[in-house]
Amino acid sequence: MNLRLEKFSSLVKKQLAQILLDYQNPGASVSVNSIKISPDLKIAHAYIAVWGSGADDVFANIERHHGEISKELASKLKSKNSPSIKFHLDTGQTEAEKIQELLK
Repeated sequence: MNLRLEKFSSLVKKQLAQILLDYQNPGASVSVNSIKISPDLKIAHAYIAVWGSGADDVFANIERHHGEISKELASKLKSKNSPSIKFHLDTGQTEAEKIQELLK
């Protein structure tokens, strides 16, 4: 990944994490684990982890408000074009916790 993409990815991740704080329920937490941006900066895949009570509801809420989140991100980025965000639920941490429990 070139330096331009790395910097833009980092900026998108930071801004998206701030925006998603408004979409989490009490007792649930949201984390942006990684952002993969296409070389033309048009598509960003956001891998987010949600844990705590009502995690499924939080992810559904994020997907439901996809348009609002994209608009807010575009205004915060202040770039010529803003990437289209595709949300993916990152279950890696949950799977690691399950494996850890099995090993005990």
